[in-house]
Parts: sequence; structure tokens; C-alpha cells
Amino acid sequence: MRKNNEFNIFKSQKNNPRILKVTQLIKKTLSEVFLTMDFTYDNGKSIILFINKVTLSKDAKIATVFITNFSDKNFISKEQFQTIIESNLSRIKKEFSSRIELRYTPKLKFRLDEETERLFELNKVLNDLK
Repeated sequence: MRKNNEFNIFKSQKNNPRILKVTQLIKKTLSEVFLTMDFTYDNGKSIILFINKVTLSKDAKIATVFITNFSDKNFISKEQFQTIIESNLSRIKKEFSSRIELRYTPKLKFRLDEETERLFELNKVLNDLK
């Protein structure tokens, strides 16, 4: 019997053309949803977010969306950013399901993409060395 492991979503997907098309469609639709929605923090500042990557399960029922916060890191922490996304999750899912044209609307899971933040920190360190 095979264990249900959460790390399977982080493995690279094979180049299945259908999966690639669906992930591109999900990314495009979510970006349109994020553009129309207004994400603001408690102090009234807007939050800028970026969709890095979308991974899809083999049966296309679960989509994991990796997002990055491009807002000023001084006024919002990772935890606060995640709570803002979670508080607007029902609105995001409702808009997403009304806009996407698929037979089955995949369940959305949002994860903060720490890979991009590490790249920015590494780039900053390398620039400081110059």
C-alpha cells in the first residue's frame, strides 16, 4: 500500500501537455482574479503578490499555487500575508470558479514560495560583495 505523502507535490511534473495547459490556464485565471480583487493590509496599504508556479495533481483535482509577496517586507510579515490570503480565500475561490472554463474546478491550495525570497537574499549578498 502506498503512503499518501505531501512531498509528492514538490516533485517535478512530467511534461504532460494537458497538465501544462491546465496549469497555464489556472495561473492566467488566478492572475485575473488577483488583479480585480483589492488586497489591503490593516493600515490601508495594498499588497502586491506574484504567482510563481502552479502544480497540479495527476487527476487535476488539486492545484497548489506558489505565491510571493512583493510588497514592502517591513510592514507585513509572512504570517500576516498568509492570514490575508486565507481570509480572502472564499472570495478567491468563488471568482476563480466563475471565471475558469474547466469541467472540474480544482481545489486551490496556496503556499508561500520561499525559493524566490532565498534568491533575492542571495542576490543581495552577492551585490554587497561587489
